Amino acid sequence: MDLKEHTVKSYDKDLKSIAETLETMLEMVMQSIDMVAEMIKTRDEALIEKITAHDYKINALDHLIEKKVTAILALRQPMAVDLRYTISSLKVASNLERSGDQSKGIIKKIARIGKDNFEEGVEKSLIDMVFLTKQMVRDALTSFNQQDLDLANLVLKQDDEIDQIYSDLFGIIDKESFSKDQVKKITNTLFIAKSFERLADHATNIAEIAGFVVTGEIK
Repeated sequence: MDLKEHTVKSYDKDLKSIAETLETMLEMVMQSIDMVAEMIKTRDEALIEKITAHDYKINALDHLIEKKVTAILALRQPMAVDLRYTISSLKVASNLERSGDQSKGIIKKIARIGKDNFEEGVEKSLIDMVFLTKQMVRDALTSFNQQDLDLANLVLKQDDEIDQIYSDLFGIIDKESFSKDQVKKITNTLFIAKSFERLADHATNIAEIAGFVVTGEIK
C-alpha cells in the first residue's frame, strides 16, 4: 500500500492490515469468478454448494473490515488521505462482497439452463466476460490500495468492453420465433450476462473510490 509512512509505526500497521484484508477478499472473489468459468464449461451443480460456503467466508471478511475501520477511527483519528482511505475501505469491501454475491448468482442462473448447450458464440462471450471482470476487479483493488489513478481510469475504460459484449449478446434474439424451452434458455442467458455487467459495475465503483481517495473529488 502506498499511503505515506507515519511516525507511529503501529498506525502504519493498522492501515496495512486493512489493505491486506482487502487483498484476501480480492483473492477469494477471484476464486468465485473462477468457479463461474468452471460452471460455464462443466454445468457441475455441486458448484452451487461450493460457492455458497465460499461466499460466507467473503462476508466474514467484510465484517472484519468494519471492525478494523472502527478501531482506526476510534484510536488514530486519521485525516486527509488516511481518512478517505479508511472510510472508503468500507465501500470497497462492500463492493467486493457484492461481487462474490454476483458470482454466486451467476452459477445459480447457469444451473437453471441445465446441461443444454448455449447458443452459438454465447459461451465464448461469457468466458470473455469472466476474463474481463476478473481483470477489472483485480486492477480496481490494486488502484485503491496503491493509490494508482491511472490504473483506476483503465478500469473505467474496460467497463465499456463489458457493456459491448452484453449488448452484442442480444443478437441471440434475432430469430423470428422460438420454442418455449428456447425462450427460457435465452432469458436466463441474458440474465447471466446482466449479472456479469453488474459485477463489472462493482469494479468500476472501486476504481471511482480510488480516484476519490487520491484527489478528494467525487465524480
